[in-house]
Amino acid sequence: MVTIDNICFCIPLRWGMLIIAVLDTILDVIAIVALCLELKSWKCDIETTSLIYGFHLIACMFLLISIWEQKTEFITPYMMSAVFRIIKVVRFTIYAFIDAWLFVAIIHSIILIFGLVFLVCVYFWYSKLKNES
Repeated sequence: MVTIDNICFCIPLRWGMLIIAVLDTILDVIAIVALCLELKSWKCDIETTSLIYGFHLIACMFLLISIWEQKTEFITPYMMSAVFRIIKVVRFTIYAFIDAWLFVAIIHSIILIFGLVFLVCVYFWYSKLKNES
């Protein structure tokens, strides 16, 4: 099985999780702000969106805890919420391009790219902790 020990070839995987949790939290807040700016002209299911982004924010906090506790149970919520968020982001990106909302489309495209990279890195962190225990 392929594993990585560093993120971007220079940052240890453990500290990369700290960077991922912080950047992911910032991206979630930016995404919520972008959607709220367009909410007046767009009928979206804000309850489901808030639930997914809220759950993902909490999962980012669990990812921070996993840096010090180093248990796979703290990583599982992040991976689950990341998959749900990626599905939602793909949907919002498609809708934003169709309705010509450039700001929402750009923000969600960035979140999609980073979200996929972050999910792969977190999976490697998960497999590393699983192999150690």
